[in-house]
Amino acid sequence: MWVFVLEAEPLPDTPDFQEFGGAFVLCYQMPGLAEDPVRQAGDFLRTAGWQVTGVQEEPRQIERDEAPEGMHFDQALIDDEAYVFHQWRVDDADDQTRH
Repeated sequence: MWVFVLEAEPLPDTPDFQEFGGAFVLCYQMPGLAEDPVRQAGDFLRTAGWQVTGVQEEPRQIERDEAPEGMHFDQALIDDEAYVFHQWRVDDADDQTRH
């Protein structure tokens, strides 16, 4: 399973834009889903109303026992991909990304 972390912010025309300053997105993808896992994740995030602003951890292949969150690894086995948003609110952003 590919696993990596992206930093993202909500698109201006979405409800999340008023509430969230950004998010770290833990990404799980089955190998073979896409030639470029980061691009695939970016497309998914854009559809969900978010844009990628950076790569925090580059894609690496792991086994289940190495997964940061096992249940999301299992979900990606079913759906070919899973994305876990760890969001911060605009008011709590401090030195994090603000829009």
